[in-house]
Amino acid sequence: MTQKEPTDDIVQRPPVMSLPVGVARLKSLGEIVKGEADEGMREELRQRLNILKVSAFSVEARVLPWKKSGVRIEGQIRGTVEQSCVVTLVPIIEHIDEAFTVTLLPVGHPYARKTDDNVAGGEMIINPDAEDPPEEFEGEEIDVGYYAEEFFALALDDYPRAKDAHFTGHIEDQGGPDSADNPFSALAGLKQHLTKDQEK
Repeated sequence: MTQKEPTDDIVQRPPVMSLPVGVARLKSLGEIVKGEADEGMREELRQRLNILKVSAFSVEARVLPWKKSGVRIEGQIRGTVEQSCVVTLVPIIEHIDEAFTVTLLPVGHPYARKTDDNVAGGEMIINPDAEDPPEEFEGEEIDVGYYAEEFFALALDDYPRAKDAHFTGHIEDQGGPDSADNPFSALAGLKQHLTKDQEK
């Protein structure tokens, strides 16, 4: 799925559908977690996402121990939402069915996501071809609902558009070789003008 930064609204609030898992009691085969949002949860999620409707939202995940002190969540989020078309504002139904994976380590763990001041001037170093570095968690529990909601928000289409919707009143310059604003056309015209002056 396309990676985007999570929104502050999702990060700073408890999840609409809380699915806590105790880290200490995890067995080697992990723990299966399932949840389906009821009407009240869906309405709260709709308000948080600022969209027209959330008709369905569910998650199924396996929570596994990772390394000695970490946790790995391998899950699937599913749902149905309605958003406004960015052109016509008509409602558009969008179905979401995406896998997500999160690796977590206790706060302060040396391998948790952090910046490298010596290498990147304080900027986070991320290899786009590699898996995301582990995030941090605090306490004895993790809440799968928090991560499910975050990835659900990230899965939404940023610019929903109806199939028959077209922008009007706007003509895009294709930037082709015959375009008047094309810098190469301007250079060609100047060269032609200079050549004519020399021939006189």
